[in-house]
Amino acid sequence: MTRSPDSLATVLLVSRLAGDGHRTFKASEYWSLPGDPGSLLGRSAADLVGDGFHADLAERIVGLLGRAVALAFELDRYEEGGIRTVTPHDEGYPSRLRERLGDRAPAVLHLAGDPALLAGPSVGIVGSRGVSEEGAEVASSVARRAVDGGYAVLSGAARGVDQLAMNAGWESGGRVVGVLADSLIRSLRQSEVRRAVLDGSTAMVTPYGPESPFSVGNAMGRNKIVYALSSVTVVVASDVDSGGTWAGAIEALRTGAGRVAVWRGTGEGPGNAAIQERGARGLTSLDDLDVVLAEPDAVVPLEPASPSVQESLFAD
Repeated sequence: MTRSPDSLATVLLVSRLAGDGHRTFKASEYWSLPGDPGSLLGRSAADLVGDGFHADLAERIVGLLGRAVALAFELDRYEEGGIRTVTPHDEGYPSRLRERLGDRAPAVLHLAGDPALLAGPSVGIVGSRGVSEEGAEVASSVARRAVDGGYAVLSGAARGVDQLAMNAGWESGGRVVGVLADSLIRSLRQSEVRRAVLDGSTAMVTPYGPESPFSVGNAMGRNKIVYALSSVTVVVASDVDSGGTWAGAIEALRTGAGRVAVWRGTGEGPGNAAIQERGARGLTSLDDLDVVLAEPDAVVPLEPASPSVQESLFAD
């Protein structure tokens, strides 16, 4: 993959792939940089200070941009395994992330599969890992309805609702997008995932390093991307006031990261009613989903977005 100067500089400033201990840029730091990042290449710290950068920041930038050889080795290794690394300056980076997440949008994504799937219409489906049998059927039914309507099934690839929805998408012959908080490389070692990626029906993406293990922090950062990429995200089952599903839905409603719908019927979780009270659209049937999808795809935050403590998690 041939990179533009802006793309190269972005990867060097943000990525931790080289494992060299450099303090890489958080999302908010990256987006606050003046001008095009490619214009920083080849500059000395003195040059940058002359342009108004603080001395410490100038030294930090020069150090990060000097990692080109080590980082190129890592990027080539991943590309040989079918994993592309894209930035906002590359074709394949979904513009919806920047539009909906603003300065919390990841500046680097690692992707296996067709990047067009990230930009296309999709229904996000999320929920608790310990979902009931009735909730499991709801997750699968929503996925099948999404496929029938021409939408991709998008989820976080975690156990429970996420995986049930993705499996139903595959079984229905639909398109599937998985946004990972776990190792992308390990996911691609699963034969069914590898096949689906290779046949063009599936994309697996992460804002973290392709070998990064799961963490709660990664999951919180992943949730923002699920909501931001989806035409609407359906919460099948959630706990109340606790858990990743609850936190992700409430944050999406608060910040306007994406449209949120919540299942209100057999199989719902104890927190579903409270999520509806916070502003999510209640769904009591699959027909209600069709109504929501037919509406304009716009989101309005309940309150102005404030800097998130999770911003640093978007650096891979």
